[in-house]
Amino acid sequence: MMILTKLRLINRFSPPLVHFSRGYRLPPNFVSYLDNFSKDFNNQNNSIVNSFEELKGKLAEHAELETMKKNTTDNEFVEMAAADMEDVSEDIEELVEEISFKLVPSEKHDDENALIEVVPGAGGQEASLFAEEIFNLYLGYCEIQGCKVEMVEVVKNIVSKNTKVVSNTGIIKGVARVLAEGGTNQVFRLLKFESGVHRVQRVPVTGSKADRLQTSTCSVAVLPEPRTVVIEISEKDLKWEFMRAGGAGGQGVNTADSAVRLTHLPTNTAVESQEERAQAQNKQRAMKKLRSLLFQQEWGREQMKVATSRKLQVGTMNRNEKIRTYNFNRHMVTDHRLSQSRTVPSIQQWFMGGLGYDILKGFREELELVDRSDRLDQILTSKQI
Repeated sequence: MMILTKLRLINRFSPPLVHFSRGYRLPPNFVSYLDNFSKDFNNQNNSIVNSFEELKGKLAEHAELETMKKNTTDNEFVEMAAADMEDVSEDIEELVEEISFKLVPSEKHDDENALIEVVPGAGGQEASLFAEEIFNLYLGYCEIQGCKVEMVEVVKNIVSKNTKVVSNTGIIKGVARVLAEGGTNQVFRLLKFESGVHRVQRVPVTGSKADRLQTSTCSVAVLPEPRTVVIEISEKDLKWEFMRAGGAGGQGVNTADSAVRLTHLPTNTAVESQEERAQAQNKQRAMKKLRSLLFQQEWGREQMKVATSRKLQVGTMNRNEKIRTYNFNRHMVTDHRLSQSRTVPSIQQWFMGGLGYDILKGFREELELVDRSDRLDQILTSKQI
């Protein structure tokens, strides 16, 4: 069952995309695009074409009712025609939404796992504290969605002796792997619009109540992490080097060339592995690391291709964009891409997950609608099939 509010949300967020026409909404170029699309599927069973044929029938029915309404002076008949037109308009909007969602496919990385990295920006120790709060906020959000969280790297902030003592010092880097497990399989989809600069406005935790509000920032980056990385690597492009593993020593640890350094010659990308005692196991680890790094490079190139045309960036391409502000004085969370704010009873409790994650979920759903609207617009205004 289609949800009409989705189309209305798209209309609100992206006015140029959808216009009013005789009581129903049609995206610009919608019918002409589908006319051309249908020519390639003549006499073939295609769900989009079938829905478009149904849509054309409803458009014709609406036009007929409108003509009948204009050509009569019977008030009762006019009211009946108007009521029927309203019902047909709703059917048209449902079909438009159905076809639109078929035209804009899910993105290929939505079903992948994700890697999230948070680092502090401007604001000194306050930024480090804020970075840790944001990092923990997202980990809690992912866990409540049924995902498994694995810590990759957490580097705690080191403060000087002159710094006011607080219960926590914050982080200078937090990296976690988010995996599908028992809940949603679309892990990257949960987080892909969270990349960017997050800003907090509050009296510094390291200060006093008499201090003024301070603005601090942290940067969030989200990358898809495929469960199976498919990267074509030719053996002739690899350079293997073997050495003795470093460390404190022990039974055979430093007496055999078990450590591995692997270089991908075309990109000059190098990785090392010495975690295992056996050289064969370290070779496997090194190859896995290399595939992951090459995938990240490929992902970056993909995002560069669409960075200039896509309104809402995903992954690391929008890392310098201010996307959200958290105002502790007003207990308010603002998403700047949507120009929307939400207030909570206690923003401190909200950060700790005590008030749930409906705000993050709601922002994500509306950002998806905006993004889908943008991609539909690009399809409809591109060169016809």
